[in-house]
Amino acid sequence: MKSNAGAEKPQPSPEIDSNKFFQAIIERRISDAEKELDGIRTNVPGTDAAKGYLKALEGLLLTSKSTDDKYLYLSKGEMTATKIKALRKEFAQQNTNALHSDYDRGYFQALESYMRRLEREGPPPEAPTSQSSK
Repeated sequence: MKSNAGAEKPQPSPEIDSNKFFQAIIERRISDAEKELDGIRTNVPGTDAAKGYLKALEGLLLTSKSTDDKYLYLSKGEMTATKIKALRKEFAQQNTNALHSDYDRGYFQALESYMRRLEREGPPPEAPTSQSSK
């Protein structure tokens, strides 16, 4: 059994640079985020942590594309500075939890990185509503 002692923050890989992806998500530039994600996919190493990191990025993209946040955990309508900070701390805790697999820690690392970016940039703007009015 492998020990995770000393490996508090597994790095998916130095080749994964998600800064442009996060910025595109925050600014709701979906097509740019998709292009960035395609570039990340082609360079992602085969490690479990990197695969988990990539899966979290894919989830963030799907979340940002959705116009209905009723069932989304990261609901854009409820993103306050306090909630962002609390989520970042929760994801950081999960990221360092030795009981999680490398895949899970990579997943939580991506979400923690996104929350850290949101802490600096502020929550993403509301998604445009559909053209039909109720």
